[in-house]
Amino acid sequence: MKEIAILVCAGLAMAQTPASTPLARRNELRAAAQTALNAEMSREKTGDCPDATTTRAQEECLGAEMRKTEADYAAFAGAIRAMLGLSYSTSTQPVSGPTGTPLTPEQRVAEFDRLEAESKAYREMAAKAAFDQYKGGTLAPVFSLEAAQKLLRLHLQEMAFLYGEELSNH
Repeated sequence: MKEIAILVCAGLAMAQTPASTPLARRNELRAAAQTALNAEMSREKTGDCPDATTTRAQEECLGAEMRKTEADYAAFAGAIRAMLGLSYSTSTQPVSGPTGTPLTPEQRVAEFDRLEAESKAYREMAAKAAFDQYKGGTLAPVFSLEAAQKLLRLHLQEMAFLYGEELSNH
């Protein structure tokens, strides 16, 4: 629920930024999404918590790293969601192609929100399963945080794949 609230707040904040045209707004949002994605992928390459030598230190460090990942995720997802809601056409006539009528901006956002809700539920369930692998021991919270971090980063990469057209320059 926290991630959805962050997404909505990020989307609202981005929606309030003035832009002269939908294309200019898209470019602003694309830059924000790309910055967040690049920041997280760079952080992933450097590794998390290499100097944490105790279980408690790992847990605290991974918790801090996860908060950074959640912030990058919220910025990225909020920008993508806002881009999906942009309307570029002034025509009131729906355009149809060989695979049907394209989704409206509202339908694209609704689809995005459903996908995000399903993904969040899966990640939460998987993090619990990771915790349960070591339940009863001190490693349980560490492994749960590692799993949550890994899954959120993978989801960010999935989103970059699915919504790659939104990130492109054309």
